[in-house]
Amino acid sequence: MTKYPKSKELIDIFISALNESFSSIEKSEVLRFEFNGLKYVAYFKCVSYAGTPYPLNTTRAQLPQREEFEKIETDERFLFIGYDVGNDVFVCWDPIKAKSRLNKKTYVSFFCRQNIQDSVTAGNVVEARLTNGDVYVLFKRCDIPRFFEMIEIHFPNLLEVEKNKDESDEDVSNSEIEGRLGNVNDDEMVKALVDEMLVAQKSHLTIVSECSNAFGSAYPGMLFKEWNDIVKKYCLSKTETDSR
Repeated sequence: MTKYPKSKELIDIFISALNESFSSIEKSEVLRFEFNGLKYVAYFKCVSYAGTPYPLNTTRAQLPQREEFEKIETDERFLFIGYDVGNDVFVCWDPIKAKSRLNKKTYVSFFCRQNIQDSVTAGNVVEARLTNGDVYVLFKRCDIPRFFEMIEIHFPNLLEVEKNKDESDEDVSNSEIEGRLGNVNDDEMVKALVDEMLVAQKSHLTIVSECSNAFGSAYPGMLFKEWNDIVKKYCLSKTETDSR
């Protein structure tokens, strides 16, 4: 059985690959450090298969609520980083979206793909996308410095947010306040949750309620009826596909 290290153990694994470009390193429940004069806060969780029964290729790491997250300063970049034990591969999701979801729910799931984790090799930082377009980046332990050298290339919204800090103190998640999800297939995390509950034979009302609760902060413009409509449409499309 795979032994999954806890967050503080993962911090030690991560630190083992840092070089002189990293400074002001502080460890607690999170890891604080500076790279190229920029402040970072990183939280680590292991990546594992999503749900039961295990989807063949879908993996995830779950970001929990933590009091420590309330202490993150506006000038600190927050990174949620997953760790694939078997491949010694780290996975970093969009820092802006991760920061906007801190302490919104007991757990927030961030997804990736096992076949992509398996394909990562030393010397290569890999950028991948979920079906909803969200970017995540994978890299071996030895390539941690290389990842940070290119972090703004993979996540250019980091620079956009910092450029606009003087113009507005609003959290970047406010850019989605008017956003609505038109199709379950457009968001990999929503799709995975719905599929998981369908396999578990949860009722339609339960599925709609869970979607509304889990993703209300990501799509604050969505009414309960709208969640009902897109879940119903998705379930009907799956039924039609399965019957062919």
